[in-house]
Amino acid sequence: MRLRVYHTTRYLYPQPARESHNELRLMPRSDDDQTCLDFRLSITPQARIFAYDLPSGRVHHFNYRPPHNTLTIQAEALVVTHRSDPFYFLQLTTEDRAFYQLEGVRQRYAEFLAPTPRVPLVEDADRIAAIARRQAGASTASFLISLTRALYRVITYTPGATHVNTSLQQVLEKRQGVCQDFAHLMLAVCRRQGIPARYISGYLYTGQRHEETEAHLTAELPAPLVSGDAMHAWVECLMPDERWCGFDPTNNLLANDHYIKVHYGRDYNDVAPVRGVYHGPAEHTLEVSVRVVREA
Repeated sequence: MRLRVYHTTRYLYPQPARESHNELRLMPRSDDDQTCLDFRLSITPQARIFAYDLPSGRVHHFNYRPPHNTLTIQAEALVVTHRSDPFYFLQLTTEDRAFYQLEGVRQRYAEFLAPTPRVPLVEDADRIAAIARRQAGASTASFLISLTRALYRVITYTPGATHVNTSLQQVLEKRQGVCQDFAHLMLAVCRRQGIPARYISGYLYTGQRHEETEAHLTAELPAPLVSGDAMHAWVECLMPDERWCGFDPTNNLLANDHYIKVHYGRDYNDVAPVRGVYHGPAEHTLEVSVRVVREA
């Protein structure tokens, strides 16, 4: 599937800000699941942009020192995705939990097994896992599909119900959250079960098509998908063949060719799309707009 992403982030300051230093994680990855054909990034007021690569993806950064009342970051990407059948490599019937007990596996993927400030050990993780296992088959893939379904049913997707610092325990008490909360909760359960799992930041095509695309090319989606007017978050779990497979508990789906990966990390802190510091007023207004469209 050929997808174009438009992502605009705008900061408005009540008084001039200055000495703005920013890191951006906005460029889609190129890997076995997708190919980023084009990526364009612009800053207003104009600033020189630099970049470096991490195993998790490309990071852009820039500085803007003069006083300014607004700062606008615009990213546009063209991506071709290749995951038409996310079940293709999954083993759904074989008992394979012994793989996750291997010391070599635990050592290689230690960073995706350890708790983090945003993904702590929560009391309900074992209870949620037990519910999922009762409804699953013998394999880890079957358990993860069942877990995805269980979280989708337990937590209600509610924009604005939580904020970036809402704890997992608060999410469980309210039973409401956004994609970040679904992902963090699934990470907590998986890691408690010894399954290496990582947070994915990216985009989700929910069915909108390019204005010039013919009607017969409209994607037929099985159900309305949600991601909000922002980047989307889901989870990748390590399979016994050491492939990473994506699970989206927000939408009760395996990641398919509607999903565009940008960065992965231990939790949201590792993959925040825009992170920076500046001198100026503490209060400011943030406007974010994300649009993903399908092209012919």
